[in-house]
Amino acid sequence: MTKNIEEKEKFVQLRARGYSFDKIAKELDTSKPTLIKWQGEMNNQVKEQQYFELENLLEQYSLMRRNRFEIHSKLLNAVFQELENRAEEQELSGLSVTELYKLAEKLENRLSQDTDKPLLKVNLPDNWNFSLEEQVEL
Repeated sequence: MTKNIEEKEKFVQLRARGYSFDKIAKELDTSKPTLIKWQGEMNNQVKEQQYFELENLLEQYSLMRRNRFEIHSKLLNAVFQELENRAEEQELSGLSVTELYKLAEKLENRLSQDTDKPLLKVNLPDNWNFSLEEQVEL
């Protein structure tokens, strides 16, 4: 009896991961008709396990994205630090006048883009009203 309960638990896990009846039949050494019967009996458990499997995958993806963001932020910070060091040491002497001009133009465009963007954007509901006296300085 214990083996049957363990097999059913394993069945639920495998079905939740998307395994076919054929693959599960081989894995559990159980007939396909038995597995189809278990699917009918344990459909809610399979769906619940599918939810947890998906939730786990989404959490892993979220952590991966966060780690990637942190790494990119660190690299970007290092690049800016190196640029700052070179700018302070005025290590631009190897550039021709044309290259300096192009660099200046790109930097001006970049500064223009950055200053055109608001530092903080907050979307408020359409029905939200406030008076000037209620505003909070940031």
